[in-house]
Amino acid sequence: MKKLAIAALLLPVLSSSVPVRALPAYEPLPEDLRTLSKEGMDSIYAVDIPAAEKYFNEALQKYPDHPIPHFGIAMAKWAQLEYLEDESDPKLEQQYGKLTDEAIDVGNAWIKKHPGDATAYLVLGGMYGLRARLAVLQHRWITAYFTGRKALAATRKSLKLDPEMYDAYLGLGMYEYYAGTLSGVVKILAHFLMRGDAKKGLEMLNICREKGYFNALAAKLLLIEIYTTTGSPYENTALAVKWSRELRQAYPDHPQMHFVEIVSLFEDKEYDECRKDCLEYLKDVEDGKPNYRRRYLPRILTAIGTTYLVQKDYDKAVEYFQKAVDALKTDPANPARWGVWAIVRLGNVADLRGDRATAVKYYREAMSYKDEWGFSETIGPYLKKPFTSAMLPGQMPPP
Repeated sequence: MKKLAIAALLLPVLSSSVPVRALPAYEPLPEDLRTLSKEGMDSIYAVDIPAAEKYFNEALQKYPDHPIPHFGIAMAKWAQLEYLEDESDPKLEQQYGKLTDEAIDVGNAWIKKHPGDATAYLVLGGMYGLRARLAVLQHRWITAYFTGRKALAATRKSLKLDPEMYDAYLGLGMYEYYAGTLSGVVKILAHFLMRGDAKKGLEMLNICREKGYFNALAAKLLLIEIYTTTGSPYENTALAVKWSRELRQAYPDHPQMHFVEIVSLFEDKEYDECRKDCLEYLKDVEDGKPNYRRRYLPRILTAIGTTYLVQKDYDKAVEYFQKAVDALKTDPANPARWGVWAIVRLGNVADLRGDRATAVKYYREAMSYKDEWGFSETIGPYLKKPFTSAMLPGQMPPP
C-alpha cells in the first residue's frame, strides 16, 4: 500500500493551460488483437505466466509494431516478479525494466503514426506506470516523478479519444484516491504538485471494476486492498471478504486469490477463520499443489504466526515466525520479504514479553538484510521504542 501511495505522489496534475486541439480520428483496435490481449491479461492475473506469454507472443507475431503485445510481455515479467518471487529477485527487476523500456519505445513510435489509437495511449500509460513503479521500488524518486507524469498524460489522452475507455479509470482512479489520502509531511510536499479526491478515485475504480475490459479484475483487487487498509476511513472489510470469496470461487487454484481472502479475513477480525484458511494454504504448499510454490512458505508461515500474535498466543506465534525465518534462510542469495518480516515479528513478540534486549537483536538482524522493501521506515521506530499491545492488531502483510 505504501508503495502505491508513493507512486501516486509521482503523478502530478497536468496544467489546465495546455491549449485544446482537435482530436485525431479514432482508430479501433483489431478484434483479434483485442481478444488475444484480453486472454493474455486474464492469464497474468491468474498467474499463468506461460499462457500469458503464449497469447502475447501470438499477438506479437500478428502485430509486431503495436504496443499491446510488448506491454503484455513486460506485464508478464512484472507478474513473475510480483506474484511468483514476491518482489524479491533483482535479476527479474532488471529484465522487467528492460522489457518495459523497449515497450515504451514501440508505443511512442506507434502513436506517431496512429495518433487516434486510444488503446495504444492506454497501454503507453500502463507502460510508463510500470517504469515508474520500478523506479519507486529502487528509490529513484526523480525518475519516478517524471515517468509518472507521462503515465497520467497518456492515460488521460486515451479517455479523451474514447470516452468509453473505462479501463483508463484504473490509473486515474489510483491517482485521485492516493493523492487524496496522503498524510503528514508527504501531503504538505504534495500540495504544491497535486491534489486528489479520494471519493472520486473510488468511484473511478468502481467504474473500471464494473465496465472495464482489460482492467476490471485489477480494479477489483485494488479496491479490496483499499478496503482492507488498516485505519483507513474508507475501510470496508465485509465487502472485501465478499469480493475475495468471489475471486476464490472464480480462481480456485490461484494462490494469490487465496491469499487475498486470507488478508481480507484478517482485516475483518475473523482470526480463527483466517487461520483455518492459512492452514489450508500451507497444506497446499507442502503437498506441492500446482502453483503453490515452496517460495511462499515464509509468507504463509508468517501469516499464521500473525493470527496467533493478535490473539496473544505468543508461544504459537513464535513457533510459526521461527519456521518462516528457517524457510527464509534456505535461500540466502534471494531472501523473501515475508521471511525478513518474520524476524521483525519475533522482535515484536520479544517486546511484548518485556525482553527488550532480544527484541533489539531481532530488529538489527532484520536490518542487516538489504532493504529492498522499505522496512527500515518501520523497524527504525521499533529500535527507539518497544512494540506494545496497543499496536495490535496492525496489518498482516509487511508494510
